[in-house]
Amino acid sequence: MIQIRSYGPWAVITGASSGIGRAFAEHLAAAGLDLVLAARSTDRLASLGAELHREHGIAYRVVSVDLGTPGSAAALIEATADVDVGLLISNAGTGRPGRLIDQPLADLHRRFTLNAVTHLELVHAFGGRFAARGRGGIVLVSALGAGAGVPYMAHDGGAKAYVQSLGAALHHELAGTGVDVTVLVPGNVDTPVIDHLGLDRTDFPVRLMSAAAATREGLAALARRRPLHVPGRTMRLVDRLVPASWTRRMNGRMMDRAARRLTQRELAVAD
Repeated sequence: MIQIRSYGPWAVITGASSGIGRAFAEHLAAAGLDLVLAARSTDRLASLGAELHREHGIAYRVVSVDLGTPGSAAALIEATADVDVGLLISNAGTGRPGRLIDQPLADLHRRFTLNAVTHLELVHAFGGRFAARGRGGIVLVSALGAGAGVPYMAHDGGAKAYVQSLGAALHHELAGTGVDVTVLVPGNVDTPVIDHLGLDRTDFPVRLMSAAAATREGLAALARRRPLHVPGRTMRLVDRLVPASWTRRMNGRMMDRAARRLTQRELAVAD
């Protein structure tokens, strides 16, 4: 088992302003890594960076970027060209419950850029950089159940399935270069994404775990050089034992309800 600081001295975290991304930032700062914090919200990133600097004495850099925009990953890569990055946490993502055919194609393309293309571009750039330096770590964040297909979340689930397959394969491709790759596959983590998607916390079949606990497990899995990790013992059992057809039906019911809630919320705002 390796120590997370051995990847250092800098880590890049996308989607760092809240949820799992913020929890990664807090863990890595406590371990002494300097941080590049990337997301759309400049104010929240600056506040987080200043807080982590006060608490842990780390250096930080804020990169305000919309990773759903073509070319944005290149801007983040360029913004880190002058620092010795050894760890990439590619976490940024989003979703919109509902039938795929009811959603504007332009919005689907934007979300695919964020949920899949950006991960590809960042892994390609930083993976190459890490291989050249002979060491490095990559954590990609996917979603539990994506590989089985998620009705009423077909598009975003498909993109997350790509991320999971990509990371699992790269774990083996890059093993001989000194670069470790782990895919974190969260399923019941309590983050603001739940509210954004219109989900109700009572919809989840098992108790939600904190983002801090999930990211702690993810970093431990990276240190143990595991290709995939589902945080939470109960969710690992569910993933291992429950048939994909059942998972697909359960997730479909949850996302159908979430889509209806979002529609009602938007109608209420419009009124």
